[in-house]
Amino acid sequence: WKAIGSALTKIVSAPFRALGSLFGGSGEKLEAIDFDPGSDRLLPPEREKLKQIAQVLSKRPQLKLSVPAQYSEAADGAALKARAVQVEIAKRAGIKLEAGEEPGPLDLRARAVRGALRDLYAERFGAAELDKQKKAAEGGAGEPAAKDLNTEAAQEKLPIWQRVGLLIQGEPQVADASSFYHKLQERLDQNQPLAADALTRLGAQRASAILATLKEAGVDPARALAAAPEKISSDAGKPVPLKLGLAAT
Repeated sequence: WKAIGSALTKIVSAPFRALGSLFGGSGEKLEAIDFDPGSDRLLPPEREKLKQIAQVLSKRPQLKLSVPAQYSEAADGAALKARAVQVEIAKRAGIKLEAGEEPGPLDLRARAVRGALRDLYAERFGAAELDKQKKAAEGGAGEPAAKDLNTEAAQEKLPIWQRVGLLIQGEPQVADASSFYHKLQERLDQNQPLAADALTRLGAQRASAILATLKEAGVDPARALAAAPEKISSDAGKPVPLKLGLAAT
C-alpha cells in the first residue's frame, strides 16, 4: 500500500510522467492530443494514444481524466479564416462541396477561381484597390513591396494580343499571375471575419471528439470530463496540442 501511495503521489505531481514508470514506456507522449489547425478531427496516431489512455484508466480505477477545450488564436484562427475564404471562393467559382467537405487549396490555374478571387477582393477592399494590385503586379504604380523576384519574372514582355486578351478577362497583364493571386488570397485570409465563438466552439468540439473516442474504448464517462475552453499558444501552421489532465481520486 505504501508503494501504491507513493505512485499516486507521483501521479498527482507529474501525472503522465508517472505513467511511464507504472506501465513502461514514455507516459509523457500520452499527455497531449494533437489536432491539425482549425480541425476537430482526431488523426489516427492520436486515436492510438487515446486507446492507450483508456487501457491505463481501466487498470487504475482511482484515476480521472480532464479533457480541456483548448484552441490557439494564431494557429486555429489562421486556419479557420483561410478555410472560410476557400469555401467562399469555391462557391463563387461554381465548385460544389458536400456537407462537411474540406475545400482544399485553391487551384489558381482555374479561370473561374481567379475570377472569384478578383471579385471577392474588389467587393471587400474596393475596385480601386484591386486595380492598384494589378498595376503593382505589372510593374506600374502600386505598393513597392509587391515588386519582388517573382513579380519581375512575371513581367516578361507580352505580345499585344496576349495583353488585350488578359485585359478583357480582367487579369493582370503579366506572363505569370500566380504571385498576384497569392497576394490577393493572403490579404483576404488575414481580413476574413470569424464568429465571436468560433475558436471556443472548436475547442469544445475537440474535447467532445476525445471524450467520444474514450467512451468507445470503454472508459466510463464519469471518469473523463470536459474542462472549460482555454486559449493556448501554438504557431500558425503547427499542430495544436490539447494537454490532458490526470488526477487521483
